[in-house]
Amino acid sequence: MRRFTALFLLGIILILNINVFAQKDVSLDKNTSVKATEEAKEEKKEIRDQNILVPTKDGVQKATAEEAGKIEEYEKYSLEELSKSYLLGDYQSGKILEAYNIDEVRPMASTSKLVSIFVVFDKIKDGTISKSDELTIDRESSLLGGSTFKLKENDKMTVDDLIKASMVVSGNDAITALAKHISGSVEAFSVLMNKKCKDLGLKNAHMVNPTGLTNYAIEDYNKMTTREMFILSCELIKYYPEILNYTKEAYLKDEDRNFLEYNTNPILGIVPEIDGLKTGYTNASGRTVISTGLKKGIEGKSKDLRLVGIVTGCNGDWQRYVAIKRLMSKGFDNYEYTIFGTESKPIQNINVEDAQDAQTPVFIKSKGYALVNKKENIEKDIKIISDLKAPIEAGKKVGTVKYYSSGDLIFESDLIVKDKVYEKGILQRFVRIYEDIFKNIEREVSWIY
Repeated sequence: MRRFTALFLLGIILILNINVFAQKDVSLDKNTSVKATEEAKEEKKEIRDQNILVPTKDGVQKATAEEAGKIEEYEKYSLEELSKSYLLGDYQSGKILEAYNIDEVRPMASTSKLVSIFVVFDKIKDGTISKSDELTIDRESSLLGGSTFKLKENDKMTVDDLIKASMVVSGNDAITALAKHISGSVEAFSVLMNKKCKDLGLKNAHMVNPTGLTNYAIEDYNKMTTREMFILSCELIKYYPEILNYTKEAYLKDEDRNFLEYNTNPILGIVPEIDGLKTGYTNASGRTVISTGLKKGIEGKSKDLRLVGIVTGCNGDWQRYVAIKRLMSKGFDNYEYTIFGTESKPIQNINVEDAQDAQTPVFIKSKGYALVNKKENIEKDIKIISDLKAPIEAGKKVGTVKYYSSGDLIFESDLIVKDKVYEKGILQRFVRIYEDIFKNIEREVSWIY
């Protein structure tokens, strides 16, 4: 009996030890599995080593091989294949430089926030609200989806905070809170949006809310033509250039709420000139973007050039990236405001009957700038007044010059003589000498005083 009891206890001990070892093995296997998973994740970590910059959730970075491959593939497509419409325009003159399908009414998605912000700035200007006003976020605003500032009910935010969130991260919650602060309801604010569009002459514009989200309850959304989006953008920048102080921000950070997101503009920080303006996306609109940027002029050669570029209806983010980057980059490469005429260099020498000098230099009356496509030849047409005869007083018109690009007149000016053209003869030579002496005396007296 004792022997049986001892064997029984020994058996139990062996079973327990086996279980312990089994548990250790399971634990070991589990740890090994976790380690293997972590190593696999490390192996799958994105390697950003391609020589091209792209937008990411962590800001502008080098592309991965996969991203570079997609971009290379889409670069083979035309802008007409990448988008439903596109437009490149000059902000200063309002001239449309390149365009495709710009008069079809298009869904705007979040680019319609430009209308909303226009109304907001109008209300700041007339004193209805102030940038320093503090708002308490309501439930309706906090529940909105899509791109948001991740606001919660009863959060406290200033108007300025919400403008920035609306423009940088396209916060649907932020722009809705601003709309309700101004008008009390989304519907009432939409009335102001439609009035703004009417005042701007945007006849096809139709606004149903401040966000640009599709309102499925009424199966409707914000819309206007691509041409009208261009007009809207130019007018907003003209009246409220400070909008660019918001749209050029690379990211939006709120440490108190642990919030950090980067600007939705896909070419901000990639195309150097870009400083705005707004992106949009819904199922109805596709990927859409309105971009703007400023290229500084070169003193004595060109002046500042601001372009506005729009692409709508792209099927994906990479198509939109390729399309708007190409449109804006080539725009800044191809176009500039070129100077015509200088104060020191004559445009031509002419013969004047009975003049003391064999050749008389003529100058453009006043230098000017014209928008030109550097790829196109500039033709110059000079016409000198016939039967010019000395003497001719300084500053007198002697002709005209016109410059053409692709048959279009881009700049014209009168031509003048800067100095008096003297008649031949001994007496006239003495008159010229004395006039020159008095001119020099006047210059010296003017310099002294």
